Amino acid sequence: MIHVSLKSIPVFTSIFVAFFLFSCSSVPSTMQVTPEISTGKNPPVIDSNNIWSLSSQDRRIARYLIEISAGDGPATLINEADSSHRIIMQTLNKEWQAQGLIISPGSEYKIDLQLIKILAKVKQSTYKHEINSEVVIKIQLNANNKVYNKTFNSNAISEAPLNANSKKISKQLNTQLSQLLTEIALDPEIKAKLENF
Repeated sequence: MIHVSLKSIPVFTSIFVAFFLFSCSSVPSTMQVTPEISTGKNPPVIDSNNIWSLSSQDRRIARYLIEISAGDGPATLINEADSSHRIIMQTLNKEWQAQGLIISPGSEYKIDLQLIKILAKVKQSTYKHEINSEVVIKIQLNANNKVYNKTFNSNAISEAPLNANSKKISKQLNTQLSQLLTEIALDPEIKAKLENF
């Protein structure tokens, strides 16, 4: 009886390793951020006589979106399918214009969006995984020899059993980004500066 049990261990191990390798091989090589801003039923109204221009910069050290590590082996990196900082800029551009802000290229009133960090680090172990994600965006206003800066940060940590699912990681990162962009769109200091700078 013991002899049979010992024989079944390598079989179980082989199945587990095969399942783990299959899970790793199914991880996509790219993903795309898809943020959505939700300001509720009564979004703020920006009452500004100034026309603003909007630009964006990618200030990230790491240009990938997800890093999955398991033990001492090399990490699996998931890159962006399209420019994240431009997508973020387009999302804020649409929201600010919906709030009444006039945005036009070439204006001397400048909004500069700087993407400092957007990264989900996943630590995979045999029975569980942990997702630690961080998003950092800096907004800079510049006009009439004056500069205003405000940095927005978001951190999230989640833990779950078994292997990390790429859809779950993507959902956490997009939810986090959406919440941070909503915070920027509703920020009273940014609104006040856009109206009177």
